[in-house]
Amino acid sequence: MKKMFYILLTASIIFSSCQDDDDITTPTTSGCNDPIATNYNSSATNNSGCVYGIVGGAWITDTEEITMHAVVSMGGMVVMDTIITEIENNPDSMEQVVQKFWANGEVKFWDNNNNLVDSGTWVQSGTTVTVTTDTVIVGKISSVTKTNLVHEVEGNESFTEDGFDYDIDYTFKGYHTRDPNGFTTNNTNLRKGNTSFINQKKLMNMIRR
Repeated sequence: MKKMFYILLTASIIFSSCQDDDDITTPTTSGCNDPIATNYNSSATNNSGCVYGIVGGAWITDTEEITMHAVVSMGGMVVMDTIITEIENNPDSMEQVVQKFWANGEVKFWDNNNNLVDSGTWVQSGTTVTVTTDTVIVGKISSVTKTNLVHEVEGNESFTEDGFDYDIDYTFKGYHTRDPNGFTTNNTNLRKGNTSFINQKKLMNMIRR
């Protein structure tokens, strides 16, 4: 009888121990565990959603699209009023191929040969991003995710060439893919890029065709 009691007691202890192990839960911390995200939480063990911005890695330009409303006049008389859309996918034809934004407000731009073409500062308010280099460019973030960025800039440029006055309203859109590893180069060449979104010579050739 005493032996049977010890057997039952032992079984009860074993069962109780197993039950206690099952009841133990590992504490979890909800948050974003992606280092590129703006709301990254290094302590997060349970990914509850990430928010992404333009800081983190580097942006590689895939496509540039510009739509121009061009009014050409001579002596105050309008000789042409037209809308032109140009799409560029060739990185060799782009002024800026790589863009990198830092959290400290620094921004740099490189061409397809890794030449630094521009640098300056940036600030963001809502979806509006203001980049200050030799000029000030105010753009809007249309969308930004972990992998992709679409931004646009609206503006106006006027110039005179060969007696013709050109007045251009434009909307520029850039489509970019994020390189999460960032961008590094040993190239120390500095080539100041064209600060205008409009290639005047190319535009005039398109109008004259």
